Amino acid sequence: MLFNIEEISDEGLDFKLHIDKSKFEIDEEDCSLNKDVSVSGRLSRLDDDFYLNGNVNTELNLKCSRCLDPLVHPVDGKLKTHFMPPIHDSNINGEVELHLSDIDTETYKEKRIDLTQSIRDRILLTIPVTCLCLDNCRGICPNCGVKLNVSSCGCDSDSSIDPRLEVLKNLKNKL
Repeated sequence: MLFNIEEISDEGLDFKLHIDKSKFEIDEEDCSLNKDVSVSGRLSRLDDDFYLNGNVNTELNLKCSRCLDPLVHPVDGKLKTHFMPPIHDSNINGEVELHLSDIDTETYKEKRIDLTQSIRDRILLTIPVTCLCLDNCRGICPNCGVKLNVSSCGCDSDSSIDPRLEVLKNLKNKL
């Protein structure tokens, strides 16, 4: 995933990579890579700036947000990153304000561009806020812990109302 900038001509460089999943360090209990990562794209050059445009494909093992069952999430994300030389400004100290254009900008070091962080970021940004095993996943009963997709429980649904929201239930009954 390292490219020497001297190998990238003014016409650009097309590439296809198949990278071992262990290189990305995405291996948590609730989020891990299911298979190796395929990356294809083009690095183009404009003076000392380099632009990455490409695609990343893999699969993630996630857990359902409602019932905690495992699920496989396909990743098919676009890569777009601007690599620039390091800034050697002695006036910069402490905090630096970032702008919207800085989000997809990285610096390269020692005349080498490393795609690892860009690819890892794109994979993690494809994870939905709410991961569901089924569109109509019923989750887990908050009283007895039964997975409601598999079986029903005998718990009273009204007894599961949060006491802090009891006032709203009374208000609803008045209306």
